[in-house]
Amino acid sequence: MRKALIVGALALAGVVALRPSGAAQESIAGDWIGRVKETPRGTRLHLSLNVPSEKGSGRSQMGFDVPLAELTGFSPNASPAQFTLQREAGTLAFDGLVKDGKGVGDFRFTPNGGFVGVMRSLGYDDLSTERLFAMAVHDVSTRFIGELKSLGYEKVPVDKLMAMRIHGADGDFIRSLQGVGYQNLPVDKLIAFRIHGVSEAYIREVEGLGLGRPPADKLIAFRIHGVDGKFVKEVSELGYQNVPADKLIAMRIHGVSGEFIREMRAQGFANLTIDDLLKLRIHGVDSAFVKKMKGAQ
Repeated sequence: MRKALIVGALALAGVVALRPSGAAQESIAGDWIGRVKETPRGTRLHLSLNVPSEKGSGRSQMGFDVPLAELTGFSPNASPAQFTLQREAGTLAFDGLVKDGKGVGDFRFTPNGGFVGVMRSLGYDDLSTERLFAMAVHDVSTRFIGELKSLGYEKVPVDKLMAMRIHGADGDFIRSLQGVGYQNLPVDKLIAFRIHGVSEAYIREVEGLGLGRPPADKLIAFRIHGVDGKFVKEVSELGYQNVPADKLIAMRIHGVSGEFIREMRAQGFANLTIDDLLKLRIHGVDSAFVKKMKGAQ
């Protein structure tokens, strides 16, 4: 099957078709590999698009998932296969071979001139064919831009619009954050929240730990370093309640865990402050070191 698909791909391999049209290019072509997969959000086709560079050396690649319902003419078993993905920024037309949900072939992207006109009326002028291609792949639409505007995010740069779509920083996510008190977060923070898993549920968990409403940077640091309910509960049960956010982060960074605290207490180091514990970890003092020192006496 794989050999057949590869042979088919070579036979159908696309080349870049770049014909100047003013400052932009009329179309972009390349090759694709795809496979159908089941996800929590339904059946999707994962596509990997490869576009050779203009100079003939190297290539760029984009990977993304598409609900099967958004593909016109797609079948998990079709040889030859022809299907399209219609997006507001333009249309991707696919040719190739598909068998048992796996496929290869070539594609061509054709921009939508009407979309370009609407985007220019919204203040977006620098729209090359390459940029329109990326906007189509990631489904950056005027509807998405309008939704962001209604939430207070006006004239978001195209690169950030694409990052928001890639990571799922959409209207529903923004509204969920606003519902727990995080209004008017910068776009970069919204994207970082999605990347690191700062969700409405996590924010409510933090509030339930008595940590109040930390600033966005602290929430991101919490997630990166693993400050969660389990950790806070453990150190609280060991006598360290109401620990400031910065100290909790420092404890996670330097490995001041419940296990470390118990080990040091077993060696006779009781009633240590958090600063004491941090200094011990920073300088490499652990239970093994203490035992060694005791043995040398």
